[in-house]
Amino acid sequence: MQKAILFGCWCIIEGICAVSSAQIPCFPGAEGFGTDTVHARGKQVFHVTRLDDEDKLQKLHYLKPGQLRYALAQAAEAGGGYIVFDVAGSIKLHRMAEIPSHTYVAGQTAPGSGIAIEGGALWIGTWKQDPAVYTAHDVVVRHVRYRGRAKAGSDAFNIIGVGTKNVVLDHVSVSFFQDGAADIVDGATDVTLQWCHFGDAADSGTDERYHGQPNLITKDANRVSIHHNLYTHTHSRTPWATSFFRIEDFQIEFSNNLVYDYRKYPSGFDAPKGIGNVVGNLYVPGSFSHADQGGPRPVIVGDNGFRIYLRDNLALSGTGHNNKGSDGQSFRGNDQHTQRGSPGEIVGTRQTSEEAESALMGKGPTTGPIRGVFETHDERFSSIPIVSYTPVKKNLNQVATYFGALPRDNTDKRVLRELSTRSGGWKLEIPDDKNVYAGDVRPDADLDGIDDRWEAKKGGDLNPHGHELDPNYENMEVYLNDLAQSLVADCVPVDLQNAEFFKVTAKPSSKPLDVRPFFLGFLGLGAVFLVFGYKYIYSLWQARASFLAKIYHS
Repeated sequence: MQKAILFGCWCIIEGICAVSSAQIPCFPGAEGFGTDTVHARGKQVFHVTRLDDEDKLQKLHYLKPGQLRYALAQAAEAGGGYIVFDVAGSIKLHRMAEIPSHTYVAGQTAPGSGIAIEGGALWIGTWKQDPAVYTAHDVVVRHVRYRGRAKAGSDAFNIIGVGTKNVVLDHVSVSFFQDGAADIVDGATDVTLQWCHFGDAADSGTDERYHGQPNLITKDANRVSIHHNLYTHTHSRTPWATSFFRIEDFQIEFSNNLVYDYRKYPSGFDAPKGIGNVVGNLYVPGSFSHADQGGPRPVIVGDNGFRIYLRDNLALSGTGHNNKGSDGQSFRGNDQHTQRGSPGEIVGTRQTSEEAESALMGKGPTTGPIRGVFETHDERFSSIPIVSYTPVKKNLNQVATYFGALPRDNTDKRVLRELSTRSGGWKLEIPDDKNVYAGDVRPDADLDGIDDRWEAKKGGDLNPHGHELDPNYENMEVYLNDLAQSLVADCVPVDLQNAEFFKVTAKPSSKPLDVRPFFLGFLGLGAVFLVFGYKYIYSLWQARASFLAKIYHS
């Protein structure tokens, strides 16, 4: 009886701990759908010690120990794991790599200037034969850079598959991708993208050469949070929740993002009867943005009965380009992706908080909400997890200061310069930013993934899965959080909140039609008729009278 009581108490305690563990954020500062993921908690630690890769299946017997692909294969066989980097540099993947369930890819563990990925995409989803789908759940990726050079039309990150859920990308930098930067497709749910950079795409290698479209959300993907991200030099899809859905309960948070140098209609929400909170976003046109033709365009477009809660968003003015050649004809086909016309002005649809927020939204070139098609909602949708909102102008500085994988490489430094000066543009060729990733290996004699020096400061050797340092987080998590917070603390504050950046441009006049010219014209025609028309009619009357007189006397 006593054993039964003790066993029951143990079960209750374990249940309480499990609930508590599942409800805390996966790391401090994680906010949004899926951020209560348990990721690799309780799993083994796997080390990346080399930068080479094999163009082979992701199976241990094909690969070399220490490769990233080998570490991911180890995690897949072990039911997940922490992936730590004992080397800095750029890993050139020969094909796409699969990140399995319960995996935490800790880019912040890379020494010195960090880790980058080139070539093959990173798929969050592993292939399952029965049913035949990609799927992975409880995945965290932090402080990883993707630097392109993939096969034609390739994504950088692909979050894919029914059953793929509880995925967090934090402080990830993506440049030179060829299709999507981080697409969420085929039933993936509960995904958060935060404090990332998505943009600066390169030649897609397809017939649509510039296809820089960062976030496609489609085919029954659902429950997505995208906040505090920087987008630069994009075509569109920042994001695009498309109409290819069988569900009617799509939910999204798109807030506190900075979108610079978009093409025409940056953000789109078409999921049937979907809902979204759209708060504190800043849209800034650049040299590759289409100039106004026929009036300002909305920056947030929607359809299929989508409803959004709009608050504190701005769309600024700037100089873009006209989509016409010297012959006056619009660029079409591939030319519209590679050619620019003469400079043209773009008037922001909401440059100050005094203007109507609904001017930001519309369908196609039509601005404003459309009943039954794309509507506003008066209150924040409470079913969507809260994120910490920052006033839009203040958020410009926050995102500029903290975006992307840290410490910043030369590519992200260039991106920041282009944003600060409102310069730069689409890049069909990958520029040589002269990135160097180097640093001294962290001492880790027992290979537990934790720097020996850090452990010494905390009192000595620690069990990675122990809770001596925090009741909610494993010692391994506390270490990873500490590394990430140190990277953020080392950021140099950026201040772009100045009058020039937020310069207001007068909108085209919308005065009532002036009928005075038409009235004066009518009077003028009347005067002409009186002078010349009277004589003409009088001569006709005389001719008629003469004709009748002849008939009468004949």
